[in-house]
This record gives sequence, structure tokens and C-alpha cells, in this order.
Amino acid sequence: SGSLPDFFVRHFIRSPPKMAEAKTLRDAATNYFKVWNSQDLKNLKETFIPKDGYLRDWDIEVTGTDSVVEANGNIFKAVPGIKIEVVKLHPNPEDATISCEILVHLNNEEKEVLKVVDIMDMTKDGKIKALRAYKG
Repeated sequence: SGSLPDFFVRHFIRSPPKMAEAKTLRDAATNYFKVWNSQDLKNLKETFIPKDGYLRDWDIEVTGTDSVVEANGNIFKAVPGIKIEVVKLHPNPEDATISCEILVHLNNEEKEVLKVVDIMDMTKDGKIKALRAYKG
């Protein structure tokens, strides 16, 4: 059925987060940003869990990995020069999460740069279950 509560029950209530290695979290986040910057949707999909990926930012909220990939594709179409610069990664192995301080360079005429924090919930092998982005 794919509703948001079902997602959280499946991934957080029934199966509590498992420990992950800090290096695994860092490597997975670094790879995600590299793939994101390449705008390669096929490889972007591979950074998420197979079906139930979740994405939320200040404009978008989607559930389902295909929908997450489509939402990112729409960002790439709307802002073709967009690139992410990683400032600092803060892995939390106990909860299999990583907080990522990033700069989003829109590379538009105004040379806008957004300060963003991405929080990624991951599997212990580094696949993204949920990504929440906060601007500010």
C-alpha cells in the first residue's frame, strides 16, 4: 500500500535500526553525493533500498524509491547546473544514520548557494532508507 505509516512500521518499529560502521556510513554518503552530482538516475537508484526509499525536503515529500529517483530527476531538469559540495559528515553508527552538512550550488545567474543538512537513515550495509533535507 506504500503509505508513510506503513514505511515507518516496516523500517523502524518492526526492525529496529542496526549498528553500522562509521566508515560504511561515510563511504555511502560520499558515494551518494558523487552519484547525485553526476545526475545519473540509474546509479542514484542503487544508493537507496530497493522499494521503500523516502525523501523529504522543503518542497518535496515522496515515498518509494522510484518516486525518490523521479523527484531528483525533476530537480536536475529544473536546475541543470546544480552541484553539492560536502562540508562535513557526522556518522552515528548506533542508529545507522549520518548527518551531512552540505552546500548546494545552484550555479544559476545569481550564483545562489544553499546551506543544507541532509540526514540519511541507512541500512547497516549503507543503502539509504530515508533522506530528510533541511535548508537553513
